[in-house]
Amino acid sequence: MKGYKTYQIVAIVIGLFLCFFGRYIPVFDGLSPSGTQTLFIMIGGLLMWLLVGVDWTSMAVIFSMALIPEVGMGKAAAGSLGNGLVFYLMLCFMLAESLKVTGVAHRLAVWFLTCDFSRKGAWHTIAMIFISIFVLSSGLSSSATVMIFLPILYEIIESLGYTKGDDQKLPAVLIASLPIVCQVAQSTTPISHAMTLIGFSQYASYTGQTMDFGQYVMVALPMGILVVVAWFLISKFLLRPDTSRFQHLNYEALKGDLGPIRKEEKIAAGLYIMVIFFWLAPGLSKYITPSLAPLFGVIQQCYPPIVALILLNFISVNGKPVLSYKDALKGAPIGMLLFMGALLELGSIFANKQIGISAWMSTTIGSLCDGISPIVFIILVTSVAVIGTNFMSNAVTCAVCMSIAMPLVSTIYQGAIDPFVMAVMITMGINYAFATAPATPPVAIVAGSGWIKTSRLFNYGMTAAAASLVLLFIVGLQLAQAII
Repeated sequence: MKGYKTYQIVAIVIGLFLCFFGRYIPVFDGLSPSGTQTLFIMIGGLLMWLLVGVDWTSMAVIFSMALIPEVGMGKAAAGSLGNGLVFYLMLCFMLAESLKVTGVAHRLAVWFLTCDFSRKGAWHTIAMIFISIFVLSSGLSSSATVMIFLPILYEIIESLGYTKGDDQKLPAVLIASLPIVCQVAQSTTPISHAMTLIGFSQYASYTGQTMDFGQYVMVALPMGILVVVAWFLISKFLLRPDTSRFQHLNYEALKGDLGPIRKEEKIAAGLYIMVIFFWLAPGLSKYITPSLAPLFGVIQQCYPPIVALILLNFISVNGKPVLSYKDALKGAPIGMLLFMGALLELGSIFANKQIGISAWMSTTIGSLCDGISPIVFIILVTSVAVIGTNFMSNAVTCAVCMSIAMPLVSTIYQGAIDPFVMAVMITMGINYAFATAPATPPVAIVAGSGWIKTSRLFNYGMTAAAASLVLLFIVGLQLAQAII
């Protein structure tokens, strides 16, 4: 146990005990031993994921699920690392690596910040900062986007004459806005976004249906844009940082020596755009070109990135592949894939009728929902998702909210709440994590940057979360109900 703190050792011991011996703890009346074990696996897994990490603990959770008699090692492996969504996420990470390796992502960020519109004034520049972060993070992981933008923001802040420890409002707003906009953008698409994909997978586990890529984007993208606009207005008119120093910003220094766009950048960007097109086509064609919908419908979400990665490996520029297979693999974090696989299989077991957790939860928790209207239930669950995700992992919050809401949506609220609507609200909500370091890695990164106090980050983050929650109720819910 060397390297672990005392509380982490306690969490490991308790977590492992619950995962492997929970079926022998008779505390849930009316639930089978396998159902009891599954609930304790979730509790033990959440405890270790929150306090220890998501690397080897995810492997331990998968192993504990394999010991459930109704599951076994074969199903546990197939439902976790063998799950199609895990493979899809790996492909997304690998494809996104092409934008980083070729320099497309950096070039795009610098272009936004140094374009003519950005040079018109301080708030024009800040607006372009928000837009560029949003555009990049909608197609890259939020952590990758943070690592691309932090050096750029540092250069801007330092060129304005600020130093670490000053606790000035302008640097704090810029630094806090990075994870806020990143996380909002992460909610808009499932491209390279593990947390959004976990929402997709949980929906599939409980309903047996696939959440359509295009339909989800038609709800989440407008919502994301509205939330970012709201945060921009809050920053300008409520927080009101002093922007007078922006008149001294050297845009040419930010631009640096990028040079003309290279051939490999054009190839990587072109293939990435084509992949996004074929991801969106099946869902959007139903509304735009119904006659072509059957043709686009045969395109499975893994097909486009596989073809693109093969082409990137074999298309050479100056004797080198645009993105070699080995370089692409560097962008696929095995720990995150294991974590997602564990959550996917856990959700599948929760929905397993043979084990009976969904029916038990519907009876147990459903009695607490007597008299609660469908709309109030949606508001309560969404509020738990947004508030909870600001204090603990997005994935943990998603697992908890889905395990409570989806069984009830298919039983006592059947016909009153569409499962798609509930799943979309939770999936968007769990991404709005802005306030504390445990919430998500991007927040943890900026919290340790030295440019913003944790108290100020918390205040800004919770303000953004509150605005997001209001917009979810006013706009998001209406969009989701209109799409179904």
